[in-house]
Amino acid sequence: MKKISLIIIPIILGSIFLVNSAFGQGRQTGTLAGTVLDPENNPLPGVTVTLSGPAMMGETSYLTSETGKFRFVALNPGDYNLKVELPGFKTYIRKGIRVSVGKVTEIEVILEPAPVSEEVTVVAASPVIDVESAKISINYGADFLLSLPQSRDLFGIQQSLPGTVEAEAGREYTRMSSILGGHLRSILYQIDGAIMNDPTTLYVSANINVDTFEEVEVSLGALPADVGLTDTAVINVVTKSGGNNFSGSLSGYYTGTGDLRSFKFIPSLSQSMWSQEQLKSMGVSAPSTYNDYLDGSASLGGPIIRDRLWFFSNARYMAWKQTNPTTPENRIKQIYNANPAAFDPRDLEHYDLSEQNWLAFLKLTFQISRKIRYMGMLHFNMVNQPIYTLRVGSSYAWSYTALNDHEKVYTTSHHLNWVLSQNTFVEIVGNYVNRHFPNLMRRETANNYTQYDREANVYWGNTSLTDDYYRKRAGVSVSLTHFEDSWLGASHEIKTGGEWEDTFYIRDRCRGYEPGDNPYYTYWYSFATQNKYYYDPKNKIGRLLIQPFAHLGVITGEDNTRRFSGYFQDSMVIKRLAVNIGLRLDYSYAYEPEKHRPQLLNYKVGPQFLNPVLAQIDPNILLKALNDQYHHDPTIEYNQVSPLDEHHIPYRKTVEFTTLSPRIGFVYDLFGNGKTAIKLSLARYYEPIWSGKYNAPQLISAGSMNWYWYDLNGNGYMDLPRSGPADPKYIDPNGDNYVLTSYVVQDPNIKYYSDDIKCPYMNEFIIGIEHELMKDFRLGIQFLYKQNKNITEDIDAVNGYDPNKKDEQGRPIWLPYTFVDPGWDGKWGTSDDKQFTVYGLASYAPTPYFLGANPPGCKREYKGLILSFQKRMSNRWQLSGSIVYSAFTGTANHDYGGAEGETALYDDPNSLINADGRIRYDRPLNIKILGTYILPLDIAVSAYFNYRSGSPWARTIERVYFPPGFGARVSYVGILAEPVGTRRTPSEAWLDMRLEKSFNLRNLGRLSLYLDLFNVTGSTSININQNPNIRVYYYQTPPTYTVDSTYGRINSVTGVRSARFGLRWNF
Repeated sequence: MKKISLIIIPIILGSIFLVNSAFGQGRQTGTLAGTVLDPENNPLPGVTVTLSGPAMMGETSYLTSETGKFRFVALNPGDYNLKVELPGFKTYIRKGIRVSVGKVTEIEVILEPAPVSEEVTVVAASPVIDVESAKISINYGADFLLSLPQSRDLFGIQQSLPGTVEAEAGREYTRMSSILGGHLRSILYQIDGAIMNDPTTLYVSANINVDTFEEVEVSLGALPADVGLTDTAVINVVTKSGGNNFSGSLSGYYTGTGDLRSFKFIPSLSQSMWSQEQLKSMGVSAPSTYNDYLDGSASLGGPIIRDRLWFFSNARYMAWKQTNPTTPENRIKQIYNANPAAFDPRDLEHYDLSEQNWLAFLKLTFQISRKIRYMGMLHFNMVNQPIYTLRVGSSYAWSYTALNDHEKVYTTSHHLNWVLSQNTFVEIVGNYVNRHFPNLMRRETANNYTQYDREANVYWGNTSLTDDYYRKRAGVSVSLTHFEDSWLGASHEIKTGGEWEDTFYIRDRCRGYEPGDNPYYTYWYSFATQNKYYYDPKNKIGRLLIQPFAHLGVITGEDNTRRFSGYFQDSMVIKRLAVNIGLRLDYSYAYEPEKHRPQLLNYKVGPQFLNPVLAQIDPNILLKALNDQYHHDPTIEYNQVSPLDEHHIPYRKTVEFTTLSPRIGFVYDLFGNGKTAIKLSLARYYEPIWSGKYNAPQLISAGSMNWYWYDLNGNGYMDLPRSGPADPKYIDPNGDNYVLTSYVVQDPNIKYYSDDIKCPYMNEFIIGIEHELMKDFRLGIQFLYKQNKNITEDIDAVNGYDPNKKDEQGRPIWLPYTFVDPGWDGKWGTSDDKQFTVYGLASYAPTPYFLGANPPGCKREYKGLILSFQKRMSNRWQLSGSIVYSAFTGTANHDYGGAEGETALYDDPNSLINADGRIRYDRPLNIKILGTYILPLDIAVSAYFNYRSGSPWARTIERVYFPPGFGARVSYVGILAEPVGTRRTPSEAWLDMRLEKSFNLRNLGRLSLYLDLFNVTGSTSININQNPNIRVYYYQTPPTYTVDSTYGRINSVTGVRSARFGLRWNF
């Protein structure tokens, strides 16, 4: 009875978790397989094969099959010992067999006859070439990761991968990268099978603690059918499990410089490559660096019950401070005296940036029975930023900033492995990820106006809005893996499984904390002179803008997704040829639950420029008048309901896809010795649905409403309109006029995606060769070709982007205008002149209406040649790296907005001029080399070298002005003057190093001291605006143009050499 309860109770508990959890695709285990032969290469059946090692509980024994085969499945990554016994033969013992995640390690055992019992012990190198899988993958062990001078997080590992380019400046918090032609959101992150991608944005949702890593498997191509949700790369983290012996570690790291550093008795640990005189002459701030960085971590693992129940735990705390290089306080000081009461005293002070980060981890591994193993993991991450780093800028005063108020991420994963036999096992995985991401306005400013001064270019008063996010993943996966050694003339590894996943994106977008808190923005043309006419001082045209939101906790919008998947794959081996075939079926959709919004016409205050007489009567009187005007404005597409009205939004699906993804790969063991393999693969990957991409029709929290305010009576106050509202109490014959220019249509049946929209996908072709150059050293060369299809982009569904399109009366929709670009030399009549035809939307054309679609001709292509190498630690050195030569071309960019299909590429014909060129993250040459050498006296030297080509860019023409009376809706358009990639920024190279000395403390463990040096060679760069970005008036006689006022300006510089101290005690 006791034994039964030990089995049943964990299964019941696991099932409870599984009902609420997110599926896991990444395999957390590996397989050890082999053949036992006699000296004449005859298979030996009935041989006892026993496996043991620190990564497994107890030991496991099997008998070889009739063909001499044996297999140990669902093994944790680590080193194992194998014992092979048969009467009449010498007992064979092999130590240190490395089993890696997601791989089948194949070995061959030759048993020699012996008249008496005798043992033979060998320590042989583990294979480094996978001759059964076409997948391109890299495996990093814990020791390798801890030995390198890089950021101690998953992003640092990600940046070391072949062809990786980080996201554009300003996206550092998201830890996003493009890898080998993938867009920023196409990397799949997993920790113990739990998907760590934020369901809304697809970047990694938490800082995953590197001190918990046992092994990281990175798959970069030829992905098997059990992998979905990515077309580029899978970063699969397997964490530590503990063991039969107690062990642990304590570690700490520190760097600091300047007045913000914690330990001022330590000299400054960074050096700017630029002198103060140089910075002053260029008019730029010093390069950004950590002024203070503290990192402490503690781990402990071991047995609760030996060979039955293990645990591993970790706690980590990090904190950093950075000097804010921007100085918005100087802009505030320029206008402060005009009205000191309008500012918070802290707006006059310089603010710096800081962050605190808490991480915790606990994992239990329970060998329920000889065949059933359970693993449960909980990962916690909390981040606090008193000033949210994504709302900081040179024009953001302190009162305009927001706070990231203790963002919390909970991740839990639960695995049940049931080994039915040495050839078959079942895996049930359930995970749950919950992220609360509160980007909040400050309570002390919540009822202030958000103010902007055009002249000084500075915001203050209150931040734009609060975004209180809840993002969740939940689901389950079940898989069956079976090995068949002899079926249809081949051996097979067959895997089939099914998955379910739900994601939730819950957003409370609001203004303030109490009912009626201030929703208004105030725009000044000149605060210094108290000029209120933001748009046109001469004609007294100002601006009225409101965010029509409730306060925190009243309205939540939701954009959710659901997915069901199934797959089948077979890796078959016929002598020296391995064939991997797979097919994946995904059915997924995005949906918005039924929602209700109350009326939003009862705020505490009215607009800042509201006539005081009206404000005394009712601070909301003007808003009510404009709402009445909205309902009776025939130019508004759907005027029955405004963004200020009570509204009921029914449940609806936004998109729905069913996709079928075939995969096939071939591996040929060229010489039959497992040391050289030719690999070829063809695959199709469909882009996953994520709520941040398909949430455009969200109506419950409508966007801003913007009016042109015409101060017709010139009194400097916003009065009631002279016309528009139907209710006469909202009309003042001597008042003003208001023209609505921006709003969100509230039609509950509005579409944002065309009815025939299809799921984007990528076709991939890879061919390459891998060779074991020497013991523990793998060298590979691969050619990759990737082609994106069905890319989604916004299009004008009414007017299109065909420059030759005509309306029903035969009139051109797009009016052509031909001009000559004077070229780079800025002179007409020279050899670099070029004629262009641009187009203006005719004034009689319908109002543009944008839909998400798959426009023909929208493309991205990646071609790359990869030289990769990896050497395990042996003979006192290790090495890993890659050299990538590539071309990334197309029309559709793949940056943060491009991945969501929210660019202007197909808004009109002008955007397509010179659109076909190099993609933003194209770097033709990208080199990464990482390595370690252990000197005598346990002194280790590690290095990390990076080189890459500069980023592509092109000269643009900001404005081509149409002649007076041209008849277009707009007075100018802009174009690319040449394809992107015609020009490049300078290439980049940098070298980081680590010097480490270790001490053996006998029974107390091992102590290691580190000195990390970053940018050892002192690399620098200067960011200069090299784009003239001209405005052309070609219709004038003679033609003229103006150059961008920032042309030739030095915007910023980089170049800091820094050091970091560290220590780690392993016991």
